[in-house]
Amino acid sequence: MADLATVFGLLGSVCAASLFLPQVWASYTSRKTRDLAWPGIIIGILNGALWIAYGLLKSDPFIYVTNAALLVGACLLALLKKKYG
Repeated sequence: MADLATVFGLLGSVCAASLFLPQVWASYTSRKTRDLAWPGIIIGILNGALWIAYGLLKSDPFIYVTNAALLVGACLLALLKKKYG
């Protein structure tokens, strides 16, 4: 059985990886992104990229896999903002 730290790490990773998904879904279905701020999206992309680099340097899949999913969500938001915003 996984230790408690691993369980919390996995749960935290799932939460972080899904951070942008509700906003991506709402933006996609409503076709409205006017209220989304570009600086927030750009910070999300930069955050994901930097954490991926850190995770790869540390050889920590918890960090780089989680943040790769977060980066995808932030990039999807950027695409939706460009298309509908």
